[in-house]
Amino acid sequence: MKPMNDRAPVRVLVVGMTSTVGGVENFLMAYCGRMDRKRVRFDFLSRYENAAYADKRREIGRTYVIPRRSEDPVKYYREIRAFFEQHAKEYDVIWDNECMFNDMTPLKLAAEYGIPVRIAHSHNPQNSDPSLKGKGRGALHRMQRRTMARYANVLWACSEESAKWACPAMDLPFTIVPHAIAAADYRFNAVTRAQVRAHYGLEDCLVVGHVGRLHYQKNQTFLLEAFARLHQREPRARLVLIGDGPNLLSLEAKAVDLGVENEVLFLGMRDDVPRLLQAFDMYVMPSRFEGLGMAAVEAQAAGLPCLLSDAFPQAAAITDRVEFLAPEDPDVWAEHMLDTLEGLPEGPRPDTIDDITCAGHELSEAAERLTQRFEQLVREKPSFKRRFLLNTKAEGPVDVLADRARRDVSRIAGENGYVLLNQEAAPKTDKWYQQALHYARITLDWGRLFFKLHHGDLLLMQYPYHPAKMAPIARWALHFLQWKGAKTAAWVHDLDSLRRLDDASARWSDQELLTRFDQVIAQNQRMKDYLIGQGLHEDKVITAMLQDLTEGGDVPVRELSMSVCVAGDLSRKRSRYLHDLPRTKVVWHLHGEGWKGKAKRTDITWHGGKLEALEGSFGLLWGGMSCQGITGANGAYAMITSPRTASLYLSEGMPLIVWKWAALAAFVRENSLGLVVDNISAIHGAIAALTAEEYAQMAANARAFGAKLRRGEMTREALEELG
Repeated sequence: MKPMNDRAPVRVLVVGMTSTVGGVENFLMAYCGRMDRKRVRFDFLSRYENAAYADKRREIGRTYVIPRRSEDPVKYYREIRAFFEQHAKEYDVIWDNECMFNDMTPLKLAAEYGIPVRIAHSHNPQNSDPSLKGKGRGALHRMQRRTMARYANVLWACSEESAKWACPAMDLPFTIVPHAIAAADYRFNAVTRAQVRAHYGLEDCLVVGHVGRLHYQKNQTFLLEAFARLHQREPRARLVLIGDGPNLLSLEAKAVDLGVENEVLFLGMRDDVPRLLQAFDMYVMPSRFEGLGMAAVEAQAAGLPCLLSDAFPQAAAITDRVEFLAPEDPDVWAEHMLDTLEGLPEGPRPDTIDDITCAGHELSEAAERLTQRFEQLVREKPSFKRRFLLNTKAEGPVDVLADRARRDVSRIAGENGYVLLNQEAAPKTDKWYQQALHYARITLDWGRLFFKLHHGDLLLMQYPYHPAKMAPIARWALHFLQWKGAKTAAWVHDLDSLRRLDDASARWSDQELLTRFDQVIAQNQRMKDYLIGQGLHEDKVITAMLQDLTEGGDVPVRELSMSVCVAGDLSRKRSRYLHDLPRTKVVWHLHGEGWKGKAKRTDITWHGGKLEALEGSFGLLWGGMSCQGITGANGAYAMITSPRTASLYLSEGMPLIVWKWAALAAFVRENSLGLVVDNISAIHGAIAALTAEEYAQMAANARAFGAKLRRGEMTREALEELG
């Protein structure tokens, strides 16, 4: 994405700075201070006269102060409304950073006075204040968060748990914005370590460190109890606490009660944390709950082993030196701390800067990404929408690859801000009243969708729609949603009318329901042409040539041999041709359910029903009755659709063998992804004619496409084109 250097900078109003230097304040100063002010300019709206980082805020932009609602509600509402009435027109974005959204007034007024992009950014996964007043604020948060989507139109968070705490319905486009640091500032330095340890008299000590606000959430009382038990076992142990907060006096008293007041250093709020981390031997954080924990990121950047509460999300483990433990028993924590300290290696700590950067926590790169997000949001504000994905479950036996493709689309869409909606499969029963009850539930689901979606929202449906008998209801629902101003789209995994010629419901669905969508994601150019022939306008159809089959690991490397893999449904109904395979030098490897072939043929090996660890140098895309070609309904189907087994083969690094009239034939030729043949008898000659170099190039191309499929790139590209 190109910077908007030829335009005025994006103007952002930041809400959320408090008087305490904590995680939110550090997060905001890191990002706001690093971004290019020619592209994004920040001002601050604070409820605190003495908000943190006054000098840094003055360097970044202006600060407007309004009274706190808890101190003078009348004055608060009067002054905040006056502020928006006077200044709202100056801003493109309001960025409201909160741990609890118990006060939605800034977002409400931003919507009322026309700030187009309104971001609710959640920094905690639950209420951090156990006091009576805090519980009251938590109750207000729970009441008001249900209306979040009325006022905010973007949801950002440090983790998925924090997003759900702010907006349980998850009916806003959602993005995780990582905590980021200037990682190089934290790289281990032996000289600095010696200086800091000498300054505090820690030269011969084993130092347990902690950085965090002295607050109920961070659970330092438990940490002191665990440390006292550690000190009983290891007298050289020392605890260093960096931070300030409301619990300082009670924690100092607790240290005295435990008899470790001389072994615990309270250093207060510091602006040299990277330097102080050099003196630590390990980092400990027994939080009751956490969004992500910037201090844990900093500790890992410094190369420290970390013992973290299991309340942290797993994403907090950036390096392999992190252990999660429930903060339940101080003795257990003491034992784990002692094990870590006794196992410290000699010499310098490992350099973890690359790990921090790869995880997206390097500030310079993260700030550039956030700058681009601001620019994109402002640029796209006329068409801004919430996005929903509707999943329906198929009736009858589950097609493993079809189910996997749908799950991949669902997962990737969720990662890209789609709210996931599900309709249950029809019950396996012949009883009319149970079927009627199910149809009534689906009708109610569509009714709820009508009230849930607003003008400009997008509903993407995974197609075919199940049950097909309910397609008329779905068609009417689409009509009403479009009347309301919502956009609708279909991701076509299959066209049932081409496979089930005698199914009137499937035929009606493909002809009448599919053509009602505003946009359709088709599998290939042939399918696009077919859908245009069914009545869809050309501009409405997006092509996604192959369906992703995401998984971890590397794509296997294949070598040339006279061996061919056939994967999928091996039953006589779908793959009758397998029982008439010509006897040549080709060796056949079969993977999938339904094989009932002859055991006497030594050139055919069935590897069981699982579609994994595929054997062979090529993957065959075929079907139907005949080895001479794909005939009848199977042929018509192959000429329009892209088999899911194509994605399976490529994700396994296998070049393809396809019928010359198949929809994928041109794609295979153009990208040198395999062989195109008239009939199965021609396969032996086609393979024999290949040189080792030609096959190596085909296999390399297959691996490249397979890697894209494993990463989900095809799906992401299609979703991006959809908008």
